[in-house]
Amino acid sequence: MSSLRHYPLGETCPASPHAVVSSLPTMADVRGYEEREPRVINALKSGYPRFVQHEFIVDLVAFYLERAGLDSRGAVLVPGRRAMQDLVDRVGAGVTGLEVEDDLFLLHFDGTNQELCHRVRKFVQHTGVGISSRQAEDLLLVHGLREAVFTEAVVSVDAEAIVDSELARQIGCEVEDVFVCGSGMSAFYAGFRAIQVAQSAKGRTEWLQLGWLYLDSGCVLEGFLTEGESLYHCYDVTDTEALVRRIEACGDRLAAVVIECPTNPIVQVGDIWRIAAAVRRCGGVLMIDPTIASIYNVDVLPFADVLVTSLTKYASCEGDVMIGALALNSASPHYDDLVSPCSNLCQPAYARDLARLACELERAPAVVARMDSNARQLADYLSAHPMVAKVHYAGYSDRFGQLVRRAGVGGAMITIELKTAMEPFYDALEVMKGPSFGTEYTLVAPFMYLAHYDLVTSEEGRKFLNSIGIAPDLIRISVGVEPVEAIIQAFERAFACCSI
Repeated sequence: MSSLRHYPLGETCPASPHAVVSSLPTMADVRGYEEREPRVINALKSGYPRFVQHEFIVDLVAFYLERAGLDSRGAVLVPGRRAMQDLVDRVGAGVTGLEVEDDLFLLHFDGTNQELCHRVRKFVQHTGVGISSRQAEDLLLVHGLREAVFTEAVVSVDAEAIVDSELARQIGCEVEDVFVCGSGMSAFYAGFRAIQVAQSAKGRTEWLQLGWLYLDSGCVLEGFLTEGESLYHCYDVTDTEALVRRIEACGDRLAAVVIECPTNPIVQVGDIWRIAAAVRRCGGVLMIDPTIASIYNVDVLPFADVLVTSLTKYASCEGDVMIGALALNSASPHYDDLVSPCSNLCQPAYARDLARLACELERAPAVVARMDSNARQLADYLSAHPMVAKVHYAGYSDRFGQLVRRAGVGGAMITIELKTAMEPFYDALEVMKGPSFGTEYTLVAPFMYLAHYDLVTSEEGRKFLNSIGIAPDLIRISVGVEPVEAIIQAFERAFACCSI
């Protein structure tokens, strides 16, 4: 069946219980998802794992609660004693940890306390420390609650070594300097905590966020600094002079600078060369996230002290593994300060997730190259379309061209602003629609509605977004490997349903 089609509400792609994408085919469904409308929520048996609790995990939590005589309690599952203790320390009174399996903890709390429930679930979402759906599936099997696990292609021998070796090759570092984590956000959180430990010991307390960061990355920076630490935002990554002045103004108080390269969702590329030099002069740590373009396309480790990336995108090209990685630059002056805390703080990926990822890594380079080629042709088509007001595409940036691993690469991400209303276009577009990107099938999202619904639904929020150059009604397109002519035809049919 073609991937360029209408997907009913809640349908996953691929057809796997571990798929990270579930269909939200209309803007009414998107709003229903954000407003927790039962019609929509009940249709989503799975979804992006840090936002939608997988049905396997729901069943496993219920089993452990019943076994412990805690049926009326709310609960989450967290692998690892450190993550468990982090959650308890962060949330405070009212949460109790119970070890239900070796190094797996049930954190339970008063399920009627809405504020407490919210704080616990937001901690797991922001830090990415939740349990994997495959681990939950295995444990349901162990406890007789499932008859078998989902059959899928995996690498059954030395999967972890294969993953580590391939990632080190793609990133450009030694194997021992790559830490594969349970999710991209757990990699980000581990990197953040490691930098915080190393730099606070030196009295460095000022953090800078350059550009618009992905939701949970921003939430970690805003919510997990300690007393005496401060965060400053510089939203325009293209104003290099202003960025350098702001970095240098921190002086020896600078702890770290965090930037995505390119940024999400408008794929801007900052002057990484000058930014890195300014951070180095001030003694700060530079953390770079290249997820939008992928480690297959851009080489940013030489500029970074810490690289963090989601591998759910591009590396897991089928979109069915929640996983991430952190890598250290061994040439960094901060390397010796960071290697031990990173090793201690990273939450390892689950074995079955590694086995599945190792299988997909064999295909990923060729898949990404095809996605890149299609994206350039689609970007050119959209740039010439009378209903498109603006196209954001890294391939049109000279700076991006200086970072790429292969000549002519532009990445697989395109973001567009329309001259017509977004809703009729979105509803008519016959592709998979929902969160995530970097899948081998074309995937579209009304990104700001899914990540920042509070902002796009208030006059003040929309005014703020426009003031920093982000159109609230933008459409983010992750281009897949389908025949590019068919992709363009799908967009042409959607445009035909609209009027200026």
